Amino acid sequence: MRSASFSPRLLSSERMSATPKLSHKFSGISVWLEPDPSQSSLLMEEMDYLMQQCGGPEAGMHRIIPHCTLLYNTSFPFSELSIDSSAEAKSRRQQRDGEDLLRQCLRDYHIQQDQPCACSSETPFNDIVPKNMSKIKMIPTSHYYFPYPKTADNGKGFGCCISLLILETTSRLKLLQEIVKQIFPADERHGGGEEHATKHQQHDDDQPIQEEVKFQPHMALIYAPEDHGNVTNGWLEERTSQMEHEKRYLQWISSLNDSENSDTANGGDIDDMAEMKQEKQDQHGPAAWDVKYLSIWSTEGRLDEWFPIAKIDLLPS
Repeated sequence: MRSASFSPRLLSSERMSATPKLSHKFSGISVWLEPDPSQSSLLMEEMDYLMQQCGGPEAGMHRIIPHCTLLYNTSFPFSELSIDSSAEAKSRRQQRDGEDLLRQCLRDYHIQQDQPCACSSETPFNDIVPKNMSKIKMIPTSHYYFPYPKTADNGKGFGCCISLLILETTSRLKLLQEIVKQIFPADERHGGGEEHATKHQQHDDDQPIQEEVKFQPHMALIYAPEDHGNVTNGWLEERTSQMEHEKRYLQWISSLNDSENSDTANGGDIDDMAEMKQEKQDQHGPAAWDVKYLSIWSTEGRLDEWFPIAKIDLLPS
């Protein structure tokens, strides 16, 4: 049962007749960490609910996989196939090259974690991940509301308001992001090491050099059109604030069994739930999602045009 304060405000028929759309066209490829789907079903339910309340597909809202972005709007660090190559050939090449890059990231990560991996670019996925490899965790710390208008960042803004989760910058997350940005070209926000930075500077000599943004792990729950009624009337911001007050993310982490999660999601006492979570945290550490995949996605175009290029399973059975 949802809190009464979460009920979306009714919009007039006049405002509903012309639904504002998320029209931003995203760019490039992105490197993501994805949580274990078996642990994130309640998280997906909330993301779907927010999507519907902020216009759904009619407003350019489409289901996105929960993820923490390591790099956004980067590219492959080598030339693409010729323009005459078929779409199928290009897809196969990108998948193969993407898998090689992800293997390289993991090999470097294992080495720096003192977990050397004797594997080559042809090593099967399951043999890349040592059996004793410590899990990479996504630890939510707070809900946050982030307006990102089109005018932001010198016109690179998405034209939306984002309800998101701030994740703890753990040493493992930070290390992996550092490795990824050394292997891939510089992205829209983060440098790619001295070599990449020099090339980037030489290529854009007539452009001002933007200061590198500090890596802040987060997970976007929705990119809501900035002029949608449930954004302009304050509903999305209020819901985000209420979720933060209740530490709602604790309900979405399946460290409790399914029945406990279900009871709470359907109206169970929030204070009791928080107390149970605190007991488990004292015993087993912070509530968190296990990272299941290191992946490369095409984030070119609108949300419904995104697709996975390559993935490596970090929790092989």
